[in-house]
Amino acid sequence: MGIFDAVKGKLVKVSKNAKQSRNIAAKLNDTHIKYASDKTDGEELIVGRSGHVNIVDGDCFELVFGVQSIFKFKIDQMTIWEFMSLDGATVSGTDLNTGEEKTFILYYDKHLT
Repeated sequence: MGIFDAVKGKLVKVSKNAKQSRNIAAKLNDTHIKYASDKTDGEELIVGRSGHVNIVDGDCFELVFGVQSIFKFKIDQMTIWEFMSLDGATVSGTDLNTGEEKTFILYYDKHLT
């Protein structure tokens, strides 16, 4: 994080949800994902196994399996919350890959603290 990013972070008003999204995204950066599912109309469909979540370009949160991007969300525009057990998270937002509103459930490979 450069000086410009630090100053920008102090000057730009950010909603409480965006701050939470930034904190959780930073915590999960470069975390291995056991598997992920896409939640559509109350049904969960597994979209991949053995992937990684990363912060890309400083402001996007992306899940990849191999070289395939499953989702890419703007961090300040997404909603993310972790399970109480800390073994997974739910991420929602407008997918930059498709332009659609999506909800994904991520299951971590290891229990995070």
